[in-house]
Amino acid sequence: MQNTLYSLIELQEIDLKLDKVQKEKGDLPRIVEELRNKITERQAQLTTQKEEISRLKVEIKKLELELKTGKNQLDKYEAQLYKVKTNKEYDAIANETDNVKKKNREIENKVLHSQENMEKLVNSNESIDKELLQLKKEFDENNAVLQEKISASAEEENLLRQERHIVAHHLTSQQISSYERIRDAKKGMAVAYCNGGVCSGCYSFIPPQTVVEIRNMKRMYHCESCGRILVWDKNAE
Repeated sequence: MQNTLYSLIELQEIDLKLDKVQKEKGDLPRIVEELRNKITERQAQLTTQKEEISRLKVEIKKLELELKTGKNQLDKYEAQLYKVKTNKEYDAIANETDNVKKKNREIENKVLHSQENMEKLVNSNESIDKELLQLKKEFDENNAVLQEKISASAEEENLLRQERHIVAHHLTSQQISSYERIRDAKKGMAVAYCNGGVCSGCYSFIPPQTVVEIRNMKRMYHCESCGRILVWDKNAE
């Protein structure tokens, strides 16, 4: 058990160093990722709207052809009105004329509505294009700084991760899982020292008998208050 506890101590020391390396990058990883996501979202929106504009253009062309057909029909009916010989024939043609005019008005309204929608999408696309230029500029600037920081700490980080892999090899998957769960819950500090009869993590009192047992390092103890793994601080001797 001593080896396990010493491995956990060493693992935490390595993880704290890795945390420091990540902290030096500041908010840049988050900022770069957010900018990347925004760019992807805007590009997807732009693609969708361009497809809708293309669809509207086809729809408008189709409606304009229908309107042209309707106007040709009106010309035909108006020519027929001069040739009718009875009121019945006149009324029939007049009725057909009214129907075609009504249909034409409906088509004209559809064309107008589609044109308005298309104009809105075109304006929206222009705004998105401008926004994308700004987002890409911000992304490039922040990503360049981030890559510089990553390059500067790459060797140190790789060495630390190699050390971590070696240390973790001496622990069971269950022990690592428990350690990481506590670490996530306690802001990176899964292991606490029993120092002066208190937990170094939360400063809670530890019973004298438990202190003696922790000092022997023969089994794993958890702080009853914060849940951290308790180990003996040799420097306190």
